[in-house]
Formats: sequence, C-alpha cells, structure tokens
Amino acid sequence: MDLEQDKINRLLNWYRGIPQGPFKIDIELHRRCNLNCISCSRRADDKYEHINEFSKTIEMPKEKWLSIIREAALLGVKEWHIAGGGDPPFFPQLTFPVLHEIKKQGMFGILTTNGTNLSEEQLQTFVKIGWERIHFSIDGPNNKIHDYLRGFNGAFKKTVNTIKLLNEIKMKNSSDKPMINMNTVLSTKNYKLLPKMVKLAKKLRVKYMFVEPLIVYSRTGAQLKLKSQQLKEFQPYLKKAIKLAQRYKINSNFSNFDRNLEIELIEKSSSMHEVVKKDMDKYDIPFFSVPCYDPWFHMTIKADGRVISCDIATDEGDSIKNKTLQEIWLGSYFEKHRRLMLEKNIPDFCRQCNPSHTTQRRRLRAEIEKIKKHE
Repeated sequence: MDLEQDKINRLLNWYRGIPQGPFKIDIELHRRCNLNCISCSRRADDKYEHINEFSKTIEMPKEKWLSIIREAALLGVKEWHIAGGGDPPFFPQLTFPVLHEIKKQGMFGILTTNGTNLSEEQLQTFVKIGWERIHFSIDGPNNKIHDYLRGFNGAFKKTVNTIKLLNEIKMKNSSDKPMINMNTVLSTKNYKLLPKMVKLAKKLRVKYMFVEPLIVYSRTGAQLKLKSQQLKEFQPYLKKAIKLAQRYKINSNFSNFDRNLEIELIEKSSSMHEVVKKDMDKYDIPFFSVPCYDPWFHMTIKADGRVISCDIATDEGDSIKNKTLQEIWLGSYFEKHRRLMLEKNIPDFCRQCNPSHTTQRRRLRAEIEKIKKHE
C-alpha cells in the first residue's frame, strides 16, 4: 500500500472510532552540530552557546534507541524521520546503528542533514541498506550566500561535493536510493535566487525541492524574514522557479498542490496559528475541523527521551525512559492532545508551526473529504 494512503486510512479509522498505531516517528538523536546557522531553532535555546556539550548530558544510549525502533515496528510504524536540533551524522556512532535497525525492521527512512559530516564509506552505507531519502540543507546557490547563512566557511563546497559523490555511488551500484531532496529556508538573502536554486537542484540531480518560509527563533533570524515589499518583489522569481522546476521535472512543495510559498504562509510564519484557525473554521464536521492531525498519526522523540505530539511542541510530553511506546501513544498525553484538537483548541506553540505542516494538512483534508464523499 502507498504510504500516504496508509496514513489517510489510519486517520479515517480514528474517525470511525477504531484506534490506530502511530504512522510516523520523528527523532532527535542528539543536538550536536558543526554549523552556526542564522535561522536555526537552536538559537532559541538558552543553552545555545554550549549546546553540543549539553547534548551529551541528556542523550539516550544506542541500545535504548534500537529497542524503541523494534517496538515501533511491532506497533505498525511505517516511516521515520531523523532530524532534530543538530546534524545527525555529526554523531555517527549513534546515527548509523539507528539507520541500520530501521531498515532491518523494514521501515521507510528519511534523514535531514547539512551534508558536511558524511564520508564516502557512510554514503555507500546509505546505498547498501536501501535508505529511502536524504534531505540536504542548502540555503544558497553559491558559497557566498550559503556559507553566510550557515555560519561556516566552506559549507557549500562540502555539501555539494557530498551530493555529487552520492550520485556517483548510486550510479555505480545502479541504485535509485536514496532519493536526494534539497531543503531551503527562504530569507532576505536568497529570495531572488530561487530560480538559481532550481538550476542547482537540476545540476545535483535533486528529485524534490522543499522550500520553507523562515520562522523567527532569534533577533538575528528576525532580520532575515521577508517584509511586504520583498514579498512583492519575490513573486516573479517564484513564477520563474515554478516554470523551471516543471521544465526540469523536479517535484517541489512550491509548484504543486501544497503551494508552500503563498504570500500568506510567508507573512504568517511565526504566527501560523492564525492560518491554522482560518483553515479550521471552514469546516463544521468535528474531525475535519481539527487544528491538526498529528496526534492521530505522528509522534516526536527528543534526545532526552521526551515524547511529544509534533516536532515543534514545547510542552513536557511523556518520557520513553520509563514507558513503552504503546503506553505513551494510548496514554493521557496523546489522549489530551486529541481531545484538545477535537475541541478546536490551538496550543500556543502552534505559532511556530512550519508552513509546510499547514499545506500538508490541507492536502490530508482534501483527500479525506474525497474519500468520505464516495462512501
């Protein structure tokens, strides 16, 4: 069964009163990173200046993560996304055993990385185990822009060379895995360069471009958020980028149904709860009008073992250190969040919701509505 269809079927079963296991788990194995990105959510952490060292004090051991993965497989989890508040390959002794276990258990794997911490041997591992997708973060079409935004001289060259090497390894092994995605944070430094980003994606054989409007986490980051005049200036560049992506047959979240770069989504990043409410108010049927579907199919596990309903939730959540996944999934924390959603209560942390989550919710609603009409 198609993964997206499986997710929709699970949501429909919840709607019918039939509880389902989690479909997707996002994990933050650690918070260590070698870059100093201006727009990073790590800058909102009061431990930012020494966050790499702090991370070492809270991280769960490899054995715990492997047992979580095995339990998740028994619960019917289908998809994993390894990202979080650092660069996963920066701590390979933990990350790669986790990758192996996910694939050993037959589940779909996604990894987000800045692309500067991967060796040739590690890239070969991705191909060998059939890892499905790697999202490489690239914020500019050249070293001047990218290195500035990433706070690290030489980052662009390293990431581009990593992607090129991965393509060579895939070709030598006649493999189409892992699929290469390019993640970009839209800002004042690169909004006029989106067409050039598409051309770079073509050059690097990128299959999917994911562009996210900047979310403000710090004063430094706030200076990069597009203002009204820049939003107007951006429109012709966006149109050109859409045409190029279509010509090159590169899928994206700004040229298909999702339309992740609509003016409203860029303007309301960091106050996304307003858009969530607006979308929610269009529906009267309870399950269609919930602010978010995440509590019914998704969970996030942080480096310290905290389990929360989405990757931006700031509440205490539950702890995987002394409970099973099933106990947490069917326990008081997730039940509370499902109830809050059905009561149309929008948590305060939804202000920082990624615009892409909003467009994905719109797509889910459209698909569920289509199915319900034919029942």
